[in-house]
Parts: sequence; structure tokens; C-alpha cells
Amino acid sequence: MNYKNALLPLCFLSTGALAATNYASVELTHLEPTKTESTWLREKQFMPRYPVELAMKGVAGCGIFKVIVDESGATESISLISSVPKKVISRPATKVIKDWEWTLASDKSPIREEKLLRLDFCMGGSTEKESISKCKQQATMACE
Repeated sequence: MNYKNALLPLCFLSTGALAATNYASVELTHLEPTKTESTWLREKQFMPRYPVELAMKGVAGCGIFKVIVDESGATESISLISSVPKKVISRPATKVIKDWEWTLASDKSPIREEKLLRLDFCMGGSTEKESISKCKQQATMACE
């Protein structure tokens, strides 16, 4: 399994009562600092599941968040910078980020760090591989 993406198979019922599997994927991009430059890294390096609130509504999109991690590795604040669709992504994504625990990167001193992170929530694809590919493509598009 690719731990950068968390896939959630979704089933949608058609009027003919046939179920079709559709995958949902999440892609995380470290905008500033990059992952290799970061002082604080997420302790568990796998992606969270697609927020149920978004999946139930069939919402796909992206959000750019400013996350401040204090000197002790606690999340100090999370704020939405931009998103598509506007504001729909904010609450469920903020819940996901709040659950993250941070660990000090090797060879780094504990300091307060401001991060810009992008989370893409993607829906579509009849296979896991197709869903991951679509999400990587979406993550290259503007999120504003």
C-alpha cells in the first residue's frame, strides 16, 4: 500500500440498484517548508482517511492550510488559506490535521514552525491505482 495516500472505496447506488465501486484518495503536499526542510514531521507518515463528511456529500477538492507547530511539537493553530470549493473543505480537513502528532526531525532543534500544507481530496477511479493517479494530477492544479 502506498502510505502517502489513503484510499477509501466508496459505493454508490444507481437507480437500477447496482452498486459501483469508486475510490477516494487523499494527497498531502508540503509547500513550505518542504518535507526535507521541515523541523517537525507528522509522527505517523501515512495519509488519513478521506473525511466521511466530505465523502457522504461526494465533495472533492483541495485546501491550503497554515499550520503552526510550537516548540514542544504541539499544533498551535490551523487556518485555511484557500480552498476549492470555498469553505466546504475547511472544517473536515481541520479535524484531520488536529489529530496529527508531530515529531522532531533528526538533526533539528525544537523551534516554532509555520507550515503551508496542501491537502487534496479526490474522488474517482474504478481502481486504487487510477484513483492515486487522478489525485496526483489534481495536486498539480491551482487551489484557489
